[in-house]
Amino acid sequence: MPANSPASQGRDRVMAVLVVAVGFVWRLSLAQATFFNTDEAWHYYLGNQSSAWLAYQASLTISHPPLLILILHFWKVLGTSNLVLRLPGVIAGTLFCWIFYLWLEAVAGKAAAWVGLILATFLGPLITTSAEVRQNPFLLLLAMAAAWFLERGLARDSVQDMLASSLCLCLAMLAHYSAFFIAGALGIYGVARIVPRPPSRPALWIWLAGQAAGVALAAFLYRTHLGRLSSLMSEWRLPQEYLRGSYFHQGTDHLEDFLYRGTFGVFRFIFGQTQMGQLAAVLFVAGIILLFLRSEPRSHVPSRALAMVLFLPFLLNWLAAAAGEYPYGRMRQCMFLAIFALAGVSICLSWIAKEKIIPAAALAIGVVVWCHAFGTQQDRDALPLAEQRHQHMDQMISFIRSNVGRNDLILTDQATSFQLRHYLCNQNAVRIETLPRGFESFYCEGFRVVFTGPSDGALTASKLDARWRNADGQLDLTAAATHLWAVQGGWATGLGQDLQRLPWLSNVEVHCFGRYLEVFRLPDRPVRPAQG
Repeated sequence: MPANSPASQGRDRVMAVLVVAVGFVWRLSLAQATFFNTDEAWHYYLGNQSSAWLAYQASLTISHPPLLILILHFWKVLGTSNLVLRLPGVIAGTLFCWIFYLWLEAVAGKAAAWVGLILATFLGPLITTSAEVRQNPFLLLLAMAAAWFLERGLARDSVQDMLASSLCLCLAMLAHYSAFFIAGALGIYGVARIVPRPPSRPALWIWLAGQAAGVALAAFLYRTHLGRLSSLMSEWRLPQEYLRGSYFHQGTDHLEDFLYRGTFGVFRFIFGQTQMGQLAAVLFVAGIILLFLRSEPRSHVPSRALAMVLFLPFLLNWLAAAAGEYPYGRMRQCMFLAIFALAGVSICLSWIAKEKIIPAAALAIGVVVWCHAFGTQQDRDALPLAEQRHQHMDQMISFIRSNVGRNDLILTDQATSFQLRHYLCNQNAVRIETLPRGFESFYCEGFRVVFTGPSDGALTASKLDARWRNADGQLDLTAAATHLWAVQGGWATGLGQDLQRLPWLSNVEVHCFGRYLEVFRLPDRPVRPAQG
């Protein structure tokens, strides 16, 4: 049967759909299995407002555009369980795999498309990012759809496809600011494709209008939000200290070394395995070189134009990183590069397999198996799967409800407070009260929770000891409380064990629910030494 016959193409489509279906089930099971991390609980808290306008206003307090928060605001009417709230991301991440396959088939051939489909569907980091309440799955889906519709529009001279491409690109910019890099790359790629072979005048005008709309949207986002991020970060309303090492610092960092380490870090993050990530970076570079040297393209797309669109997002990220305006390296903020990294690797592996689908797919499966068998946690603020099982959170909340009295007080940090707002408060909206000395508090379900400010970071033994010993009449935490309980969640661990090393806390009984959830009752506050 000819490889390009309708029957063969239909069979390939059915098999590809089955692969995507397996990926969907995998993502769905992961979404059900784990509790919300701090970011997810934070995102839901922002979207859980009484109106879309208030949800939009709340979205201005984080470092991302408003699309996810608005989706959560409307989606929550369908339910507020972990699975229901994560379902839009699961669907978006799954659809990304399918459209990625269609796009790669159109620009690089079937063998590369199958490699890309297997990698995008089954690599651990892409599964995880689709099973969380985050911006990334929507970014990947919308950016990929923009590229695919652009390719269809150029191939078919289609006004509808050009319009769909522009709409998807604008929505991607509303999902994550890294879409600006993708918009720039697709814009340059569009020019390179249109100049030698212009489409019809209606299609060209629609494409130009889409570019203008993207520029206008970027200006609007900068005026209303992006331009304010530096002031928000300086006020510590956006604690980003963990990203400090991912920004280039003029005068202290060497640019070449920074970009070299960052590039390998990006591939390590995407593949979820150190050695395979390093190899993938080499395969990507080889794929780009191959496209530049290839005399006959595998599709209607000129090979050098394809190489350009795969390389440009990296180049634009490098320029932004060199200017100190955007991080670069092993982090979710660079997940947008997965589209182009996986495409370059897929093209190289398909070339190694001599453009034959079965050997190419076998290579891709081998990569996936290796990454899962020997994978290491690459995300700096992710919890191991075994520690994020929802049973741990269920047990902790049950313990609090059974042991913390209604006259007791719960003390925690801001990161953990988002998880308590979500689970202890049964996903209900809460009102935050500002207290002296940088504390904030809320009431829900008969419990009072007091938490530290964003600049304080996670609770540590030294911070808690100092806060507790030096609390004065401005905030006497025990004045209206029978007992004081401390709760630690977020991404920190080991607080109880550290506190037990302090003499006055050596007898504290720590209740652990996995490694990242701890509850313990503090004794009466020690007498503050007399001054003088």
